[in-house]
Amino acid sequence: MGCADRFFFAIFSLFRFTINAGLLERPLVAGALWGFVTGDYATSLKIAVFFELFWLDNIPAGTYIPPHILASTFAALALTSSFGFTEAPKVMCILLACLPLAQLGAWLENSLRQWHNHGYYKLLNWARKGKSGDDMPRKLVVQSILRTLSTSWLFFWTSTVILHYILRIFFHKWGGIIAPVEIQWSFLWIAASLGGLLALRLRKAYATFVFGVVIFGFVLLAGIV
Repeated sequence: MGCADRFFFAIFSLFRFTINAGLLERPLVAGALWGFVTGDYATSLKIAVFFELFWLDNIPAGTYIPPHILASTFAALALTSSFGFTEAPKVMCILLACLPLAQLGAWLENSLRQWHNHGYYKLLNWARKGKSGDDMPRKLVVQSILRTLSTSWLFFWTSTVILHYILRIFFHKWGGIIAPVEIQWSFLWIAASLGGLLALRLRKAYATFVFGVVIFGFVLLAGIV
């Protein structure tokens, strides 16, 4: 066993415990990539931090299908870039409008799994018949990949276009009311941090958060900050 063999074995061994491919599906990675493409790192990462905190408890386990966080994250990034917004009040409206896409994405993924089950049954029948010369497994895999790719693209494109026109009408009518609202990005992150507290599953953590929100509200009303 040469040095090169040991090197590659050590590198790929990291994927078992150290490097998790699931980390690539996190909003921070999506925001960083979007900022690299558009050049607007500041706004992209601010949006990514909001979704990262909000979906901090989003951990797939077993047959549980978690909310599709990338659907809402990429939609918010795309719409924010399309409108050219950087202010927190207007971006907040986009974030709230894109949040339901996470649940719609999970519903779509569940529907795709039910659809893929038909291919699984075909594979079982093929294995029982023992047709070694047939190329059924490769065809089923290719069909599954293309089906998921086309369906996901259509879902993202349709939902983003619909939200774009709805938000354009919304900002045209009520944009003047939203613009003067004094909301900072830190306020949005504090609100989104509720996701981290939900991940703790502790009542004391919930009580501490509520107490902190009440104190923070009194501080704002008193004009201290």
